[in-house]
Amino acid sequence: MQSQTIDKRRHERYDFPSKIEYSLNTHTGDEVLQGVTINISEAGLCLYTFYELTEAEKINIKSVLPLRRQAAMVRWIKKINPDFYKVGLTFV
Repeated sequence: MQSQTIDKRRHERYDFPSKIEYSLNTHTGDEVLQGVTINISEAGLCLYTFYELTEAEKINIKSVLPLRRQAAMVRWIKKINPDFYKVGLTFV
């Protein structure tokens, strides 16, 4: 018998491969970082980035998204290799 995985997300995710720019709320300068989104939903998005973020860190998305919210908080991080990360963000 095959086991089925149940998606517990409240909002449906949509593929959204797009290069985006973002800045960190914790930095005082206007340093703009780059990443690539994988998917997006009403609640958040998944991002690949070369910059090491930390859980609960807040970012401001500079690029235009198909949603109104541009501020997000890091929910989880997966280190892919020493300088490459997969990050789950929730909109705030």
